[in-house]
Amino acid sequence: GISRKLLGDLKFLESLKTYDKENIPPAVMKRIRERFIEHPDFQPAVIKNVSSACEGLCKWVRAMEVYDRVAKVVAPKRERLKEAEGLLEIQMKKLNTKRAELKEVMDRLQALNDEFESMNNRKKELENNIEICSQKLVRAEKLISGLGGEKDRWTEAARLLGIRYTDLTGDVLLSSGTVAYLGAFTVDYRLECQKQWQVLCKEKHIPCSNDFSLSNTLGDP
Repeated sequence: GISRKLLGDLKFLESLKTYDKENIPPAVMKRIRERFIEHPDFQPAVIKNVSSACEGLCKWVRAMEVYDRVAKVVAPKRERLKEAEGLLEIQMKKLNTKRAELKEVMDRLQALNDEFESMNNRKKELENNIEICSQKLVRAEKLISGLGGEKDRWTEAARLLGIRYTDLTGDVLLSSGTVAYLGAFTVDYRLECQKQWQVLCKEKHIPCSNDFSLSNTLGDP
């Protein structure tokens, strides 16, 4: 009567569904294994002939026994797995930290490589500029060397032109007098007159050349 009443109780069925299978008392499980699991009559196929409800309960008890047996094997593995996962998480954090540090180093290395390449390009550019400047310098030295001989001539020519410019007033005056008044006379007479006129120019403070020559003053230089 009690067994039938218990099996017919809906709360009993609910208690089976919500039974704490993770914490079955060892004493209870020991008793089940000693008295029921190995008993030849405690088989679902045998009990089915007596009661289908008891068959389900038999299956449930056997399932709890199997679960408890497996849980005792699996539980330590679960703990080790949990511990390993915790260690893995720690190591992954360390790995990610190292990866971030490595990325920072790689970025810095890339920046240095870019800077190195830029400096190399700048170096090549400067070397090309040096080569161009060297060639220009060689050409300039050749030009200066070629013009070096002209410097003395130009200096002397400038000095003479300065003197001639100063004496130009008197020389033009002497040339004008020679052309206007002495064309019909002999060379000696013209030269004598020119010397006298030179003396007069000096006395009047009119600059003129000491070696006055009509051809030098009016001729094509």
